[in-house]
Amino acid sequence: MKKIVLAVIFVLIAMSSVLPVQAQGFNFKVGIFYPKMESDLWVTNMENLTMSKQDMQAVYYGLEYENFINRYMSVSIEGGYYEKEHYASYRDYEYDDGSPIEQNVGLQIYSLEAGMKIYPLGQRVRFCPYFGGGAGLYYWKYKQWGDFINFDSGTVSEGEYAETSAYTPGANLKGGFILRLKRNFGIVLEAQYQYLKGELSSSFEGFEKLDLNGFKVIAGINFFLGNR
Repeated sequence: MKKIVLAVIFVLIAMSSVLPVQAQGFNFKVGIFYPKMESDLWVTNMENLTMSKQDMQAVYYGLEYENFINRYMSVSIEGGYYEKEHYASYRDYEYDDGSPIEQNVGLQIYSLEAGMKIYPLGQRVRFCPYFGGGAGLYYWKYKQWGDFINFDSGTVSEGEYAETSAYTPGANLKGGFILRLKRNFGIVLEAQYQYLKGELSSSFEGFEKLDLNGFKVIAGINFFLGNR
């Protein structure tokens, strides 16, 4: 799977660099990433800690370059960033003096994605819907820190830290539209689904791959360079 994804990224980037440029576009994006959090580590944390899926929602920032092959198709490269830390405590356990047993969760994802888009009405009209998809290489880091309960011994380890990170291939599907306010300027609205699962390190031994799938709802500014 990893070799296939990396091959797709290479081919799309190569196409972007060698194909004749009919027009170019730059999209500056900002939105919200809604992680699915359906793997067992997420489920365990949500059962034990004061956290939910909503607590890991956060802002996504992206910058996309498009090379239009013709009026109806483009290849693109997008870099993006998401980060969230949530400060939590155990739901049903506390210290003898009644103070909370605190443990926190953090996640970062850096993405580099190559993709293709189809513009059914073309990219030279005022309202430009599109759909597409692609593959990406993602650097992600997951961490937990604070006080950890050992349920077997009934003891608490204070000030602990556990982290896992990796470069992992993934994929995405997207759809949206550009509304051109002027000849070379418009606004972008986009929905995107990210498919990504990461292998955890020995710090989280016994858990399945971490679910990093999720939805992005994005708005942005489009700059179009080319003849209409």
